[in-house]
Amino acid sequence: MKHQNTKFLDQLTRVYNSFYERPKTMKEADRATGVMRENICWYCRTLRKSNQLFPVGKKICGVTKRYVFAWTTNPDLVPEDPQLKLF
Repeated sequence: MKHQNTKFLDQLTRVYNSFYERPKTMKEADRATGVMRENICWYCRTLRKSNQLFPVGKKICGVTKRYVFAWTTNPDLVPEDPQLKLF
């Protein structure tokens, strides 16, 4: 069981660091880290629940050429919510 936990933490760290470098789609993170996209979805869920992963908008994925969300773990790259300026 310890081996699985080590693998989980290793892959989670690689995914976190990949999204920190620059905003990416999940498929771009798959290519950058070697972690399967299906696993990245699970790691993204974990990071979102702990408030460490943020959507930065939609873009054309460099891998699939589809218009999808890009994500980042770098708080400095998160766009400011325009609704916060209303009041």
